[in-house]
Amino acid sequence: MFAFISLDPDTMTPTNSCRDIRSYLWETKHDLTLHPITISILATIYIFIVIVGCTGNLLVVMSVVRFKALQSVRNMFIVSLSVSDLFVAIFSGSVTPISAFSKVWLFGAPLCRFLPLLQGTALSFSTLTLTAIAIDRYILICHPTSEPIRKNLAFKMIIFNNAIAIALSAPLFLKQELVKYSNFCGEFCTENWREDAHLRSIYGSMVFIIQFVFPLAIITFCYASISFKLRNGVFVRGSQKELMSEARRQLTQKRLRTNRMLIIMTVTFALSWLPAVGFNFLRDYSALPGFIADQDYLFGIISHCISMASTIVNPFLYGYCNEHFRAAFVTLWDSVKAACGMRRVSPGNNPACSQLLSTHFESTTRRSITTVPSSI
Repeated sequence: MFAFISLDPDTMTPTNSCRDIRSYLWETKHDLTLHPITISILATIYIFIVIVGCTGNLLVVMSVVRFKALQSVRNMFIVSLSVSDLFVAIFSGSVTPISAFSKVWLFGAPLCRFLPLLQGTALSFSTLTLTAIAIDRYILICHPTSEPIRKNLAFKMIIFNNAIAIALSAPLFLKQELVKYSNFCGEFCTENWREDAHLRSIYGSMVFIIQFVFPLAIITFCYASISFKLRNGVFVRGSQKELMSEARRQLTQKRLRTNRMLIIMTVTFALSWLPAVGFNFLRDYSALPGFIADQDYLFGIISHCISMASTIVNPFLYGYCNEHFRAAFVTLWDSVKAACGMRRVSPGNNPACSQLLSTHFESTTRRSITTVPSSI
């Protein structure tokens, strides 16, 4: 999906000696990704993304696994997103920049095929999972009398989303190959559609529609409907008894905060991946603007770097917007400090920590929703 090899076949003539691709690109295109300053800046950014992305998403996974109070349907989808981001941060965040800077493939034929499959699958799986989260929220809030998504169904949806994502990305696996050019030193991992070159554009368009257009349309409808409902009425979980207006107000505000967090998460994901998806889409149709085509390596790695930022945003959103995730992060950090022999900080009177460890909280987080008219 992120192939940076774009050599002109007319320049590849059989010779007895090979030429360094880096020197060739510097002489012919003055490729800025060969400049030490560019490499230093981008390498620093990638190292930061990999470390923070792995740490943050690992915290999310460990929090949900450890605390039963966090094991809701929505958080099952969130964990699946975090696991996907972990794989992307580890593999894509290391292999892609190294290949972009070295210009040759150093990781063997199996990873040449596997990495594009992983990246394509992760992107498709993330958009489908974000869509599943939006649908889950939509059913709970806009159709409270309908049967909500249960954990067993959520698990099946996660497996189904993963299967669809793999199927969508399978052509990347099949068309990717490790090649040698007789007049350039080293091996190159690139897409090779051969006589089916015209199908590459069709495939790219189809994936763009399924990955972005349809999911974002569904997500927009769901969250727009939820926002309208929340701002025109009060929705509370629990018994059917009349509740105090202050309690209803607090619950509504909590729902609004959760809704804002999920909307921000979706918008951030879309904006971070848009440059990379747009770059590949335009390249498939040979429609890149001239100044971008002249520095396609540079703009390719920059767009990929921006997309990688999505792996670090979500854990910060969970910690900032969700008090229970925040409490779980604090508790896990205390455990790490205790394991290292440092003094453990007690959660004290923090209500979020107390509720997080409460079995009653887990039993009341997914009850039926009662709609109370806003006039009450």
